[in-house]
Amino acid sequence: MTFEESVTSFYVALAEQQLDQVCQALGDMRMSARRTSDGDEAAASVRDEMLRNCEAKAQSLQDTALSRLQQACAGSDVDVDAALTAFARCAALGTAREAASQFSSCLSAIFATQARASLDGVRSSKQAAKVNEHGYIDRAFYVEALSELLTGATDIMNAVADVTTDAQVLQQVLEPIHTSCADIALQVVQMYAGDARMVAWERRANAQAQRDPRQVLEGGDVEADESLQMIDLFLDELAFIIRVLVSYTAFLTTVCQGLGGNGGFQIKVQELSGVYVVLERFYVFQSVHKATAIAEPPELAQAVDVTTVLQDVS
Repeated sequence: MTFEESVTSFYVALAEQQLDQVCQALGDMRMSARRTSDGDEAAASVRDEMLRNCEAKAQSLQDTALSRLQQACAGSDVDVDAALTAFARCAALGTAREAASQFSSCLSAIFATQARASLDGVRSSKQAAKVNEHGYIDRAFYVEALSELLTGATDIMNAVADVTTDAQVLQQVLEPIHTSCADIALQVVQMYAGDARMVAWERRANAQAQRDPRQVLEGGDVEADESLQMIDLFLDELAFIIRVLVSYTAFLTTVCQGLGGNGGFQIKVQELSGVYVVLERFYVFQSVHKATAIAEPPELAQAVDVTTVLQDVS
């Protein structure tokens, strides 16, 4: 649709007080106005002037848009898509800041409910999990829940960022969502760390790190194969958790500057990264020790045994 056709559609929709069509026409006009005019500055100037006139006339529908948003956010069973569409109409008519407070309350309540449901699901999975012969449970549900929680938050934030680029509005709408997400995510990580016995393994790894590396491991210092398998699995899970947390924190800086500035995630990522490094070094040291012990031939204890073998061979 050309710019002129969009203008015609705008005035027809405005005359009929069709909010959705007015916003659609304005969006089309803005896209056309941003395109190049083959160097024709005069034509571009005329388009800009026409667009400003249409935007000014569209302000007459601002109250209608705010009322639609209020209706979309009312009730206990709010449709997220309907609320987002209503907010998009407000943003298109230049009233995003006036709509931000109500939309933020609505959206944050919806996400907080979803986040709590995710945490409840984790708790249910933990209670239902069976302990294996080594005293551990299958912790995959922790990793899956954390990934789904962070993905859900980023999806909602992206949807809002597609509607408006106003930093003030984004901060007001997205900060409560991040707060809920961070709170639940850190609880999930804490529960995971407990079931993975992270503190105990970290303590054992730190004790090993303080030993002289040339000292031969003996007795209880040597981890069983099953223990090393548990550490290997833990390292894989921990690496994934760190990766999704880092990805989420990086996303926050791209969607809105200053979002999530409390540093809770950064601190947790640094803590988990430190644990990962210590445990990985512990795992490698133990694995190398076992491999070396297997590769070395057994020491011949007494000379008489050698004599017997030689006599038998001769």
